[in-house]
Amino acid sequence: MFRFHILGLLRRGQPYHGYALMKEYNRRTGRSHGAGYFYRQLGELLSLGLVRSAPNPLGADRRRTPYEITTLGLEAFDEWFEEIPEEPTDSNVEQIARAMFFSEVEPEVADRVLVRWQRDLMEKAKTLQHDLQRASARHSDPADMRPMLIHRSLYRISADLKFLEEVGETLGNRNTEKKSEKVPRSARKRRRSSQPTH
Repeated sequence: MFRFHILGLLRRGQPYHGYALMKEYNRRTGRSHGAGYFYRQLGELLSLGLVRSAPNPLGADRRRTPYEITTLGLEAFDEWFEEIPEEPTDSNVEQIARAMFFSEVEPEVADRVLVRWQRDLMEKAKTLQHDLQRASARHSDPADMRPMLIHRSLYRISADLKFLEEVGETLGNRNTEKKSEKVPRSARKRRRSSQPTH
């Protein structure tokens, strides 16, 4: 999975060397991975043809090789991003990892993944609600933890759905900003001045 995180960071087309990738990844995730780990991963990606070395900018440290994503790497990342894995509700690390890259992919791809992810979570919640009803009906042993564990899973799904709702709002704002950037400023002024006043 980690190789796709590196591909996602390179997806914008800006070359990065291993240390810069490490800093960007750690900044986005709040985690702390060493540069050596990134260089090992870059070596594997290079051998698979998913990244290639890029020219070093003028005046840059020659000991640091920048890398850029290849067409094959782009295809591999996009395929991974759109494939939401079937996982237990308590183990959705790979799903959450995708959230880091919603702003990197095309808006329609992000929307499609977001909708499918929300739908999957709601389906899981329905199944858990049925399980909870059955477990509660048979609940006679005070030591039976199943109803509480189901409640815990439902809380997590609720939190994930709230998180995705916030992601969707952020993406919606981003897409609106991008659309307005494409309209020339003078046209935006004309559009506003032509609005009827009440």
